[in-house]
Amino acid sequence: MYRQEKPAWCPHQDCIFTRRVLNALCGGRLPEPEPHDGDLNLHRICIRTDTTFDLKVNDSDLDWLRWIFDSLDGKATSNLSKQ
Repeated sequence: MYRQEKPAWCPHQDCIFTRRVLNALCGGRLPEPEPHDGDLNLHRICIRTDTTFDLKVNDSDLDWLRWIFDSLDGKATSNLSKQ
């Protein structure tokens, strides 16, 4: 298992690291909230491929992602899945 520390490949040194998966995925909090469509993005998810892809998300985005993941693995971790 990889140590839970910011990976060297992460291009966002200002991000407040929270967790990583292997050497391909990490997540953290943005240093400052960023306005987005009437909400605030608070988090960043980075995926390492040939280049690093990152996605800034807010709490409702995370709920929608959980809902999509629930449809893939059959779990009901999202409040949206429980409705």
